[in-house]
Amino acid sequence: MLRKTLKLALVLTVAAAALPVAARAAPPSLWVMSYNIRYDNPDDRPDWRARRGPMARQIAFFAPDILGLQEALLPMVADLAEALPGYAHYGVGRDDGGPRGESTTIFYRAARFERLLAQTQWCSPTPDRPGKAYDAALPRTYTRLVLRDRASGALLDVRNAHLDHVGAVSRKLCAEQIRDQAPWPGARLVVLGDFNSKPGEEPYLALTDKTTPLKDARLASPVVFGPEGTFNDFAPGAAPSGPIDHIFVDRALTVRRFATLTDTDSGLAISDHFPVIAEIALPFAGKRRRP
Repeated sequence: MLRKTLKLALVLTVAAAALPVAARAAPPSLWVMSYNIRYDNPDDRPDWRARRGPMARQIAFFAPDILGLQEALLPMVADLAEALPGYAHYGVGRDDGGPRGESTTIFYRAARFERLLAQTQWCSPTPDRPGKAYDAALPRTYTRLVLRDRASGALLDVRNAHLDHVGAVSRKLCAEQIRDQAPWPGARLVVLGDFNSKPGEEPYLALTDKTTPLKDARLASPVVFGPEGTFNDFAPGAAPSGPIDHIFVDRALTVRRFATLTDTDSGLAISDHFPVIAEIALPFAGKRRRP
């Protein structure tokens, strides 16, 4: 077994050495995942106690560098944090800015990124204070992190949102609030989450029309896998509705791959949403050294 492993390692080393310089010098990858994990409802089947193990294993397998969660109650965040060593995270409850209510927590690889800013914004005219606004059924937030990639120096301004499921005005104005908040100087925008909005609807257009700095990672990707629909309502075998979970990226970034992940655990849904994941080419900040 060891001999086979060493032989495989030698083959991979030789193959890498044979790659053209341009291929070997390609920008590093950034894997970004958005996941509505469904709040801990004891009436769900399967419930959170049955789902948390498969979900942690699924996330660990795909190993995103940045993971945005929606509907994440803080005890659920603690469960995932314990099962996913190597990640740091930030998020607060939407009800009080502390332990109460769902969060839009962001996980990120602690060894890879330096955190420069952590911020929660409420979708309202008073974004720094907990509260419900417009026609929303519930308080709505987005979490903002500014991260510096330690290897490349690239700066990322990441915003993870969960827009209201009832209020159309709230969805539109929250999307505009996310769009209009000035980016960190020199940072590339990455916006992800459950927008309860399909392509062509106002919140989606507010983030992706030609006047904005963002594009839909799914549409920008040359390789797309999985269904368009992301809400499965705990029936993973049925055709899901159109995409309401999205990853939007700075127009200057190159998307390499995009997928909707339809994994199940023994045929049972892991959440009532499928997660989406994208591979993005992360440019080096400033002048890059020769390889």
